[in-house]
Amino acid sequence: MAEAIKKADQVGNGLSQGDSVLDAVASGPEIGPGSEPKSVAEVESAPGRGTKVWWVATGLLVVMAIIFGVTTYIGSESTWLKMVRAFSEAAMVGALADWFAVTALFRRPLGLPIPHTGIIPNNKSRIGRSLGLFVQRNFLTEAVLDSQVVNISGSFARFLQNPENRRGIVERTKALVPQILEIANDTEIKRFLNQQIEEIVKQADLARGGSRFLRMLTSNQMHEVLLDEVIQQLQGVFRTNQLWFRYQLREATPWFVPEFVDRKIFDAIANKTEQTLSEALSNKNHELRQKLLSALYSLIVRLETSADLQKKVEDLKVVLLSSDVFREYIGSLRDAVLSGIDADVKSRDSLLLSSLSRVLQGMVDTLSESSALQRKLNRFIRSILSTLVGQDSTFVADLISKTIDGWDTKTLVGKLEEQVGADLQYIRINGTLVGGLVGLGLYLVSAAVGR
Repeated sequence: MAEAIKKADQVGNGLSQGDSVLDAVASGPEIGPGSEPKSVAEVESAPGRGTKVWWVATGLLVVMAIIFGVTTYIGSESTWLKMVRAFSEAAMVGALADWFAVTALFRRPLGLPIPHTGIIPNNKSRIGRSLGLFVQRNFLTEAVLDSQVVNISGSFARFLQNPENRRGIVERTKALVPQILEIANDTEIKRFLNQQIEEIVKQADLARGGSRFLRMLTSNQMHEVLLDEVIQQLQGVFRTNQLWFRYQLREATPWFVPEFVDRKIFDAIANKTEQTLSEALSNKNHELRQKLLSALYSLIVRLETSADLQKKVEDLKVVLLSSDVFREYIGSLRDAVLSGIDADVKSRDSLLLSSLSRVLQGMVDTLSESSALQRKLNRFIRSILSTLVGQDSTFVADLISKTIDGWDTKTLVGKLEEQVGADLQYIRINGTLVGGLVGLGLYLVSAAVGR
C-alpha cells in the first residue's frame, strides 16, 4: 500500500503541472489598464534578495561603529566632529535595537533565552489558525463568493476553444492514465477493489434490481433485441446438435419402426423447427415470440412478488460470494478492463482519447452557444464553493492551520524570511539612519540649550 501511495503522489505531482488550465480559467478577464500583476513564480524568483539587504544593513552598523570609534579616539572638541560622533552613536543604538526586534521575530538573539523572543516559532500553531480564520472569514464568505461575476464556465470554454489547449489536456491524460493504472495494479489496491465489489454484490437486491432492469428493457422495446438473441441461440443449438437430437429420437421409438421412418419423422421435425425459429426472427408478432414475451413478463412479476424466487436469488448470491471461481472471475474481469484501457491509451487510434477530444469539443460548442447554461454552471460552481469554503465551513482555515503546524520551525522561518526578509532588513537600515538623525538632533538641541 505504501508503494501505491507513493505512486499516487507522483500522479498528483503530474496533475499539479497542469495548473495552467486552472490559471487560465481563474484569471479575471479585466485587470485594468497598464496593470501587470506579478505571478507567483515572479514573486518567488528573487532568491538571495534578503541576504543582500542584510549585508547592507549590517555593513551600515559596522560603518557607524567604526566612525564612533574613530571620533571617540580622536577626542577633538570640534563641533563637526562631535556632531558626527553623536550621529554615529545614536545610529548604532537604533541599528542594534532594530536588529534585536527583527531577530526576535524569528529566533532568539544570540541564542539567549530572552523572554518574548522567537515569537513566530513559539506561536506557530496560533498563527496558523489565526491566518486560516482570517482568510476564511474575509475572503471566502458566501457574500464574497456570490458577488463574484467571473464567468468561470465561459472562461473555461474560451480556454478549450484553442486546439492546442485541448490537445494539451488529451496528451496529459495520455501520460497520466498509465500511472493511474499502475497504481490500480498494486496488490493491495486490487484486494481493496475486490472487497468493494463483493460488498456491492452483498448489499444489492438482485431480484428487484433484475426486475427493474427487465422492465426498463420492455418499456424501451429493447426486449425485442433480447428475444432475437434468445431465438438465435436456440437456432444455433438446434443446428449444431442435430445428430444428438436424431439419436435421442431413435432411442425413443420402438424397435420395430424402420430407420428410414425415424429419419423421415426427424427431418419433418427439424424442418418445422427451423421454419418456426426463422419466422419468429422475422415476424415480431409470431406466436413463439409472444410466448417468450409472456414468460419474460411472468419472470418480472415473480422477481417482484415471489418470496420463494427472491430467496433463491439471495441463496445464489451467497453461493457466488463464497465461490473462489466467482472471485477469480471478478479479478480476471477487472484485469481485462485495466489491460484494455492501457492498450487503448497506448494505441495510435485510441478510442478513449478520441472520445475525450470529442467531449471537449462538445463542451466548447455547448457552452459557447448557451449563455443560460453558463449561468447555471456558474451558480452550481459557486454553490459548491460556498458549501466547501463558505462562512459556515472551516475547511480552508483547518487546511492552512494544519499545513503551517506541520512545518518544522526551520521551514516556517525560512519561508517567512524568504518573503519578508528584505523588508525587515530595510527596517534595520531605516532604524540606523533615523536613530542617527535623532541623536544628531538631540545633540544640536543640547548644544543650543547649553549656550
